[in-house]
Amino acid sequence: MQKSTLFAAALAALATSASAETVKLTTLEWPPYVNADASGTSTDAVTAAFAAAGDAVVAEVFPWNRAVNLAAKDPNYLGLYPEYYDAGADAEKDGDRCVYSAPFGTSPVGFIHRKDNAFTWSSHNDLGNYRIGVVEGYINEARFDAMIADGSLKVDAGPTDVSNVEKVAAGRMDAAVIDRNVFEHMLDTEPRLAKHADALVFHETPLANHNLLVCFENSDAGRAARDRFNSGL
Repeated sequence: MQKSTLFAAALAALATSASAETVKLTTLEWPPYVNADASGTSTDAVTAAFAAAGDAVVAEVFPWNRAVNLAAKDPNYLGLYPEYYDAGADAEKDGDRCVYSAPFGTSPVGFIHRKDNAFTWSSHNDLGNYRIGVVEGYINEARFDAMIADGSLKVDAGPTDVSNVEKVAAGRMDAAVIDRNVFEHMLDTEPRLAKHADALVFHETPLANHNLLVCFENSDAGRAARDRFNSGL
């Protein structure tokens, strides 16, 4: 009886080992969610979900637009994280870029501004009065992005959150869109931004609270990886 139990356990272990996969994903440097070495809270959550499903993860950090392109077009990568939901990219809706996972975290998004300026808003129409910084290629919030597209908003598209924070601090923009956790982490860890901590504030009215997702390749392999990931959450 004991031998047969051990034999069955060994077979199960072999089957698990044989079916386990290493999933390669792209990501970006976006502390505290993802650091330059790919560690971070989002990586921890993604790795844990795949580990629960029996898979390992290899995450590689790239500039955001390159991370998006590689995840969509390079067969060596099965997806991208952390990403906000975008109906235009959802291959299971009207898009064709990727299939989305279930949420593994959240991202509180809003505006930073100087304490000594008059930036205030309660509706999207109020935002037309200001010059606002965004990061090129990032999703912000559906109505806000639609207003950028139709020219209703005056925006300055910069390469990184850091550059936008510096521009707001210098008074070159009225406000900038940023994740609150990212902003607070920057002030705690970036000496050149910490000196502006007393001058800047995160506005109390949020723009969005996004789910954090993995955007998997629009393929059978991508869907299979998505399903395994979801099973491990």
